[in-house]
Amino acid sequence: MIENKKILVIGAGLSGISVATHLIKNKVSVTLVDNGINFSSRIAAGMINPLVFRRMTKSWRVDEFIPFLKTFYSSLEKTTNASFLFGVPIRRLFSSEQERDFWLEKEKRADFELYMHKVTKADMHYPGAKNPFGSARLKETYFIEVNSFLTNTKQWIKTQGEIIHEQFDYNSLVENTYKGVLYDEIVFCLGYLNKECPLFGELPLDQTKGQTLTIKSLTLPENLSLNRKCFMLPKGNQTFKIGSTYEWNDPSTHVTVEAKNELLENLSYIIDETVEVLDQEAGIRPTTRDRRPLIGTHHKHKNYHIVNGLGAKGYMLAPLVSKEFVNYLLKGDKLDPEVDINRYYRKNNP
Repeated sequence: MIENKKILVIGAGLSGISVATHLIKNKVSVTLVDNGINFSSRIAAGMINPLVFRRMTKSWRVDEFIPFLKTFYSSLEKTTNASFLFGVPIRRLFSSEQERDFWLEKEKRADFELYMHKVTKADMHYPGAKNPFGSARLKETYFIEVNSFLTNTKQWIKTQGEIIHEQFDYNSLVENTYKGVLYDEIVFCLGYLNKECPLFGELPLDQTKGQTLTIKSLTLPENLSLNRKCFMLPKGNQTFKIGSTYEWNDPSTHVTVEAKNELLENLSYIIDETVEVLDQEAGIRPTTRDRRPLIGTHHKHKNYHIVNGLGAKGYMLAPLVSKEFVNYLLKGDKLDPEVDINRYYRKNNP
């Protein structure tokens, strides 16, 4: 019976919390290991954007992800008596005539209608920012108030299961037993620390550093997010989060002057104002080379599993891919081949 299963989830970031939540809803006994250090999920802006702007394409599986995430987060808000899912209008300031033409072409298509407002004369002459090529408004755009989501959901998990506050000790893992307790399944949701995992460290998960600024601005609009070269997310009282850098060769969590200058330069494509920098943060995204998550079962140890590599769009992907993983684990459903880690095992062991 599913109810009798006892599952250990290692890592209390976005992946671990999402997996634990779905397991608990399936009446599974869950123990969550939380080291209290999270340099990815907590630093993330939590933006949910259905499009990829470079060529104006839809994000991978967005037609499935958007409806599911709205139900998932809204349900958790009711369960935890907290608020963390918010709608935020996004206006894309076109970076070139070619990008504008991509949008105008796509907005005519029925499969993009859910995500694109048709460009109007007012959009072409939007006065709230630098707008040399015109702009457009997106639909189905949201952000997660990350600290509220992580804090309140963990508190709920603690009432439904168990949370161990410690650094996971691999020396204390013997087959399916951790520190003398036997588990039916063990799920590793380690984020960028996956490279330290002796079981799944061989998988090609990259540590991609990202830095953001919190600024004070007197001219940026407080009722929407502008996007060009960077994103800006209104946080109230004329403060805004600006992000994000992509740094592939520095797995540290130190902030740098170079990143600060890069973000301010990118912001200069939106406004001319000299803004006040209030804070700077750095995090490490767990990313993959094919931009697909790493989900599945170890090729030798059949009770060891992984959910990782959600990347920059993690808050959009996590609700559904974690649900699909739980259905795979408990009910034997098949994983999406694009996320299944067997895609790497097959390459290495043809």
